[in-house]
Amino acid sequence: MTSEIINVKVDQEFRIPLKSIATAGYLWKIDSLPESIQSLGSEVEKQPGEMKPGDSTTQVFRFRARKVGEHAITFVLSRPWENKAIESRAITVFAK
Repeated sequence: MTSEIINVKVDQEFRIPLKSIATAGYLWKIDSLPESIQSLGSEVEKQPGEMKPGDSTTQVFRFRARKVGEHAITFVLSRPWENKAIESRAITVFAK
């Protein structure tokens, strides 16, 4: 599992970009989200030019911290039709 730390301000939107392989069916999903963090959605940013199967993309998740403190968000990278994740990532959010 890969981990990362970010600092944010309470009530301000923040983004977490994650490299994915959407063209091959691999997308990140939120595995664990504390109540103190509000999910505001996600989108896949397309790379310039024509996409081919297997090309990497960036999936961007948007959030807002609702409380001061340390909060952990966990993501997993998998295909929706498969049960096994190929990668996981933990993001520790310090909200002030």
